Amino acid sequence: MSTLDPGRVLSVQSHVVSGYVGNRAATFPLQTLGYDVDVVNTVQFSNHTGYGYTNGHKTTPEQLTAIFEGLSTNGLVSHYRVLTGYVPGAEALTVVAEQIKKMKEVNPEILYVLDPVMGDMGTGLYVSEDVVPIYKDMLSIASIITPNQFEVELLSGISIDSMATLHTALRQLHTAHSLPHIAFSSIPLPISLVTKLDLPAPPPSYMCLLPDPIPPWYDAVGVGEPEDEVLVCFASTWEEEKLETWAFALPTIRGYFSGVGDLFSAMVLAHFKNPESQSDLPPLPHAVSKALLTVQQILLRTHLYSLIQTGTSGTATPRPLHHSSSEQHGSVIPSDAELDAIGPVNPKDPKRKAKRMRLRELRVVQERKLIVDGGQGWPGKRLDWQGILGHGM
Repeated sequence: MSTLDPGRVLSVQSHVVSGYVGNRAATFPLQTLGYDVDVVNTVQFSNHTGYGYTNGHKTTPEQLTAIFEGLSTNGLVSHYRVLTGYVPGAEALTVVAEQIKKMKEVNPEILYVLDPVMGDMGTGLYVSEDVVPIYKDMLSIASIITPNQFEVELLSGISIDSMATLHTALRQLHTAHSLPHIAFSSIPLPISLVTKLDLPAPPPSYMCLLPDPIPPWYDAVGVGEPEDEVLVCFASTWEEEKLETWAFALPTIRGYFSGVGDLFSAMVLAHFKNPESQSDLPPLPHAVSKALLTVQQILLRTHLYSLIQTGTSGTATPRPLHHSSSEQHGSVIPSDAELDAIGPVNPKDPKRKAKRMRLRELRVVQERKLIVDGGQGWPGKRLDWQGILGHGM
């Protein structure tokens, strides 16, 4: 008889006092869906680093070891679902990896979602290089990984510049590490290619939240020029020596946000094989579909809120939000540099940028109803790899 608690989650990642990244982006949404969440904070920062200035401290390997020892001694390690995210150093990551391995040895059925937070396209690696081989070793104990493009390329050793190289990278990760599932969070692809894949457009439950007419900061399937890019998420499962992949076309909102990947990983964990979240889809595409709907709706509402609060003028009329009908959303988003040039305030004052960054924090509390019931899920499509590779996409 299993001693695991199906409603209890262990979440090991960063913590900020102000804002919604890491454990702050994961805990409340998971609790809203009915999970008990035990958190281990790998850092304790005032705010995330996108603010430009932050302060706080990292949790040392010794402190992490002590926390896990206390949980184990008291018999409190009964989590069926485990999530790990940002861990800043190799020694700390080794402690986390060893703990997860111990848990899996006792209870192999544990669902472990690994978000290998290492870097991003354009910014590169933002953790120490010596964590990379540790993450590669951890792939063999993960049930699901939720990497971005940079992390997929880093872990697989394959640069993705076509559907063929995407197929190779996914297959490499699955087969080299006995990895069952990959939720590849996003990669930008031309609308022309996404159109050839015949991926569905955003669902009505999302489109009804958009301003009317569609603003120029928004690109999606059916909107924009063929050379414009939209993000595509892939849910890939390796089963019976076969690669099964579903693709989901996502809108592109031109703006800066943090914590999106953290929320996505938490929602994948929440909806994967959840008895209360049934679907005709296979387990991973279902979980990804539900996660994407939550993330995309909250991201859009956050963006619209930030435009209202910054007083950006424009002609687009919003559909109803939690605001009066007289408010308007901007059609042009001023850059941080342009905003810094307005007024006599010192542009180097950290409070100036912090005020703007705070407006872009994900509104997970205010939009909690969307977490519980935002709609049926984000529409996707099962890929015909034979046909795609045969056409040289």
